[in-house]
Amino acid sequence: MAHAPASPSITPPDLLALLLGKEEVALLDVREARAYVAGHLGLSRMAPLSTLELEVRALVPRLGTPVVLVDGGDAPGPALRAAALLGRLGYLDVRMLAGGTAGWRAAGLPLIDGYGTLVKAFGDRVRRHYATPTLPGAAVRAAQACGRPATLVDVRPAGEYAYLSVQGAGNHAGTELALREWPAGATEAPWVLNCFSRTRGIIGTTTLGLLGHPDAHFLEDGVMQWALDGAPVVQNARPAVELPQASEEELRRRADSLVDRFALPRLDADALLQLRAESGRSLYQFDLRPGAGDAFEPAHGARAVAGGQLLMHFENLVGTRHARIVLFDEPHGLRAAVTAFWLRQLDQFEVFIFEGRWPEAGQDEDETAPQPSDEAVPAGLSAAQLKALLASASASIVIVDVGPSFDFERAHLPGAHFLLPWTLEPLHPFREAGKRIVFSSPDGRAARLAARDTRERWPGSDAGWLRGGTVGWQAAGLPVEQAWEPRRLLTPFDDDWGSVMRVPAARRDRAWADYLAWERGVSERLAADPTVRFRLFPRPAKFEAASLAAGRICAVRMSSGDFLPSAKGARFLRCTASPPLSRKP
Repeated sequence: MAHAPASPSITPPDLLALLLGKEEVALLDVREARAYVAGHLGLSRMAPLSTLELEVRALVPRLGTPVVLVDGGDAPGPALRAAALLGRLGYLDVRMLAGGTAGWRAAGLPLIDGYGTLVKAFGDRVRRHYATPTLPGAAVRAAQACGRPATLVDVRPAGEYAYLSVQGAGNHAGTELALREWPAGATEAPWVLNCFSRTRGIIGTTTLGLLGHPDAHFLEDGVMQWALDGAPVVQNARPAVELPQASEEELRRRADSLVDRFALPRLDADALLQLRAESGRSLYQFDLRPGAGDAFEPAHGARAVAGGQLLMHFENLVGTRHARIVLFDEPHGLRAAVTAFWLRQLDQFEVFIFEGRWPEAGQDEDETAPQPSDEAVPAGLSAAQLKALLASASASIVIVDVGPSFDFERAHLPGAHFLLPWTLEPLHPFREAGKRIVFSSPDGRAARLAARDTRERWPGSDAGWLRGGTVGWQAAGLPVEQAWEPRRLLTPFDDDWGSVMRVPAARRDRAWADYLAWERGVSERLAADPTVRFRLFPRPAKFEAASLAAGRICAVRMSSGDFLPSAKGARFLRCTASPPLSRKP
């Protein structure tokens, strides 16, 4: 396979022109997460050097894609090492941003802070453009106190719902909520949708309104604000409400209506095979069925991403700007229709809805799976082998965990050290002391590469790795621990991007309040970036009228800012109405 030559640089003005054009480009920031969230280019994807080899073939599947690498501008920075890695993996067009983020800023171009900024800014833009019906928690609780119930629904995946949820809320994640049966008209229990903060609740509520739900509303600022207000929340909750699924005929009707109203493109098996055959364009294929990859295999050549989560996590899944995306769902196609509707408005991809019979295995070759290079990879140790080694020679073996810090905090082998494998220098003392190093990670993949790199860095070294990783170790009935001492951190937790779900309880309220303030304001700040332009569909007049009239909990804003229920039987108005945004080109 041809290797890329020494990577040239690209100036900020030239990169700006590239991003404003219509050609494919993968803009990858290869710093660790903590540096990325402090300030990055608006369209860049977080692709840290410590995990780049494991993730890049899925993030950027086409080896001919123009790739621009970004770091902070310090020399030598991680972009230089990342360029060498991508060249070794076969990428043919790799450049580095001259001066990194510092050079971009010096050229008068903006940076943005935070994680997932594009989709969160998009969610706020959607809220204003589509006038998403919104209720503050105080209005919901006041209505409940007066005997006016609401159907509370959390739209996050089950694991996030279990972490912390509004007391009494059901759980139907992402596009699964759009599959529910709903009343033909307003009821005594309007639906109130929430996520942890804002984005998924906004998208879910707006989706239901566009599909014809008569009485759906966004719970403003979600579980975070509900908890900050002192309202009851639950850990490890089981869904309090189970909403039945609508008939397949109704789901097909909803899907067809959305596709027809907004001219969402569909393709069949022959057209998909033609797209696969075009070597000069990138193609991402996603199976949106909730059981794909778990209850059953995903469609051949497609990556399983449960419906609704693709939009929320697209920055981690689609690394190429102006690539093509094909969405698969059956039997009704509603998950694909809803997802295509939202992805198209991001104005970053060509999006197609697949219909018909998906091509079977053997009709094409899947070249998108991650394929880390295999040079000098040592044989891994089984859990039983490592256990025996530790029992017989514990003083000469050191365990080094090279997985994400979040997983290290949840479970690691007893006595393990932590290392982000973008550097191997902290291993020097172990080698000098004659220690044998055995790497671990959650599934063993990162450990395997770390052992290979260690042997390449120090020929003759006896580095090993745990097959099956921490998960396999636990499955064998062997103990893990959560505690660790600072001396066991060979690198800091620089992969921690600041998730509010990792904040200690003592600092939770301040962190959550600060985060909500950031998320409310990120859309306006990102609007200063000339490379970020969403393209929202015109708001349907029917939806606008419904958003102004829907609901049965009436709330009136008082001069103090509180919300109180109005007279019995009155309908409520949007409590946070904002003027719609104009459609940007």
